[in-house]
Amino acid sequence: MKKVFFFLVATSFSLAVTAQTTTAPVATKKADIKDLRKDLREIRQDRKQLKQDIKTGNGRGQAQVAAEIKQDKKDIKQDAQKLKQEGVKHPINRAQHQIKKHR
Repeated sequence: MKKVFFFLVATSFSLAVTAQTTTAPVATKKADIKDLRKDLREIRQDRKQLKQDIKTGNGRGQAQVAAEIKQDKKDIKQDAQKLKQEGVKHPINRAQHQIKKHR
């Protein structure tokens, strides 16, 4: 009788634990490539801003924009690596081509 009782308690406990776990939403290739395009556009805008800050002599602005460019490059590298693992060939070139196509 004890074995049956403990078996039922353990089973109900394991079912309760598995019912509460949630799975992370899986990002699709389409969403990842869209994020990569967004990062590439941001880098382009930040570079324009950096050139403008250099012309005006704004030192603080230069440092801030340079840090943003560095972070965007890091994001691009991570996104590209993730897309390569998903089977996308040349994700950065593909995203740049898509940006040029939509201009």
